Amino acid sequence: MKVFKSKTINIFVMVVIAITVFALPVSASTTDGTIDSTDKYAWSENIGWLNFGTTEGNVHITDSALTGYAWSENAGWISLNCSNNNSCATVDHKVANDGVGNLSGYAWSENTGWINFNSSGGGVSINSSGEFLGYAWGENIGWIVFNCATTSSCATVDYKVKTDWRSQVSRPQCNNSLDDDGDGEIDYPNDSGCSSLTDNDETDQTGSGLLPSASNPPTPPSPTSENPEGGFKIIINNNNEITNSNIVTLKFFAGPNTTRMSISNTEDFKNASIIPYKEISNFQFPISNEFPIFNNQTLTIFAKFYTRYGVPSETVSVTIIYNQETLQDGDLIRNPLAEGLEQFDVYIIKTINNKKYKRLILTPQIFESYSHFDKNKDNNPWNDIITTDKQTIDTFTISNIVRCQDEQRNINDPKVYKLEPNNDTGIKRHLNLTTEQFTAKGYDWNEIFIINKEERDWYEMGETLE
Repeated sequence: MKVFKSKTINIFVMVVIAITVFALPVSASTTDGTIDSTDKYAWSENIGWLNFGTTEGNVHITDSALTGYAWSENAGWISLNCSNNNSCATVDHKVANDGVGNLSGYAWSENTGWINFNSSGGGVSINSSGEFLGYAWGENIGWIVFNCATTSSCATVDYKVKTDWRSQVSRPQCNNSLDDDGDGEIDYPNDSGCSSLTDNDETDQTGSGLLPSASNPPTPPSPTSENPEGGFKIIINNNNEITNSNIVTLKFFAGPNTTRMSISNTEDFKNASIIPYKEISNFQFPISNEFPIFNNQTLTIFAKFYTRYGVPSETVSVTIIYNQETLQDGDLIRNPLAEGLEQFDVYIIKTINNKKYKRLILTPQIFESYSHFDKNKDNNPWNDIITTDKQTIDTFTISNIVRCQDEQRNINDPKVYKLEPNNDTGIKRHLNLTTEQFTAKGYDWNEIFIINKEERDWYEMGETLE
């Protein structure tokens, strides 16, 4: 993918891998997992089975990342982490783990290129039973499925990748790599409150039990000029009532014995972690099918505060209105929940002479071939898609009329094509028309979109339209 295309890959990497890098597997655990000896296969329609459990590959899963190599008979070795061969100074890549099983980042194969573990429309996770779920995406090989349950195909062929690693939230407190009681000590045997790795309470014991104050909730903060009434409180974006970004800045007010906190966009704190308390923090509202964000929607943030003994405060919340700026020429829009639209339909829009057009981007591969879609320059153009309501999308007229102009390749194709998308395939037909014939057939010169060479060549050539 483009995020890595500018970096140089050492061609000899995979040779070094095969000759010198592999080590014998070591014992694993819920914090440093290996792959099950039976459940170790993922599937790709284009390259077949991928084995994540070979002895030579030595795949390990920790709270922060995956290491080792997967093997494909048709694609060779796939590196899950640049640390495998000390190549991070050349190109820094890895499949990262957020500690609760949500994977992200890239694997690398000399034969197939980059494989994205958190692509839009896909994504790979590890559930509480250690099973991998979801899809990874490779520009050159398409989707990789990690579990037959993802595609409801287990009755036909039963496969999955499984590990003995377990997420932090499903492990006992004394074995989850977290300072659950906020005393600066983590897990057995370093935390004096832990009697074993299976102990699910890190709080320190004194004599026959906890200190009497250990069961008290955190003390509310005293009144200040910013918090005149005192008590636990959140200020969002310096008290602004409207935001045009899903990333906001939060300022928290908590008492002197608050050591940790939890932040969520849902009142049940689903998937929220308990983290060290800090007065100011950024928060990103997730944008997904489960949590879509629409124009003029009220967004809410919930927070709880904890003592060193893990006793929480009451839940406090704050709201802000998400108000997008006026849609502009070249913006990317979608509404994943709109009736009659596919979940991942993404359109690029065009506004000219009071006319408004939209064009469907047919595949993720086509989408990622346009570098200028990455308006925020964060190497993830999917973050630049604006989720809006169906009424707004319907104000744009669909256009399938295009012309190829690719400055990077010095291409200026004068032919005008009509695209005919059909699921994940498509046909382009040359509109061999004079100016008079073009307008007589109801076409508008304003509706012509400019496309690049990759998209033009992706469509198969159909019969000329005259």
